[in-house]
Amino acid sequence: MKYTILSFGTGNKIYRYFLHLLQIITIFASDFGDNTCKVNTIFVIFYTFFVIFTQMPLRKEIGRTIKEYFSEIGMSQLDAANALGVQQAAVSNQLNGRPFGKNSAARWNKAFGFRVNWLLTGEGQMFDTDTKHEEYDHQTFENHPELNHEEDIPVIPARLFRAPEINIYEYVINSPHVEKLPPVPHFQKHDLFATCPGDAMAPRICRGYLLALRRMPIDSTIINGEIYVVDTVSQGMFLRRLVDNGEGLTFISENQQEFPDFSLPYNEIINIFRVVGVLITNI
Repeated sequence: MKYTILSFGTGNKIYRYFLHLLQIITIFASDFGDNTCKVNTIFVIFYTFFVIFTQMPLRKEIGRTIKEYFSEIGMSQLDAANALGVQQAAVSNQLNGRPFGKNSAARWNKAFGFRVNWLLTGEGQMFDTDTKHEEYDHQTFENHPELNHEEDIPVIPARLFRAPEINIYEYVINSPHVEKLPPVPHFQKHDLFATCPGDAMAPRICRGYLLALRRMPIDSTIINGEIYVVDTVSQGMFLRRLVDNGEGLTFISENQQEFPDFSLPYNEIINIFRVVGVLITNI
């Protein structure tokens, strides 16, 4: 989805009207002598109302764009509040037009990857270039392009998906017996493949789809709402959307009726893999 933002340029009628009025006030002030301070006060009041009036649509547009993004990735305002460590009402206020300050913009940047300048002004790209939200690529088993045969990539065996207390990455990388496939061109760099074992993320990612995974540093910042595969100490691996709740990770499924959300502490996490591509089975 392409995100757009409303901006107010010098061509805006309100802006041009304000400039004309400013010129009139400046000329008017030059004839006031000692009373110029009164005119300055009037100007400040007028300017304040002007900023509030013209910036409100921009702030609401920023909030609307964030709402669309949250809706697209299945994140509720409560999830966002937990990720930010604030009350849900604070999130609601920001999404409904309250302006971002530097501190709040920095928190939202850390939690979701939104650029600070975009939150403050609506200008430029919505996401940081190194953490921007990207829809993972989709291709099909039967129609994917010529494969890159530089070095085959291991496939996580399905039997290990629920195996506890195993460092899946170390096991697969060092095992001579696992299946390997060529990397897929046009996908972002990927280290492993895994076959989706269930329907927790259906209909977005269904059982049998082949996932291209990139291993993330264990201390890397989670982009809340993005889809990851997580290797855990006691319960094996999970394919879920993640939210960093400050004490651990909250795992969020697409299929809420059968797979309710749950949380695990940080010390339960062995490996985190970003889903960078999906190979879809032709049915």
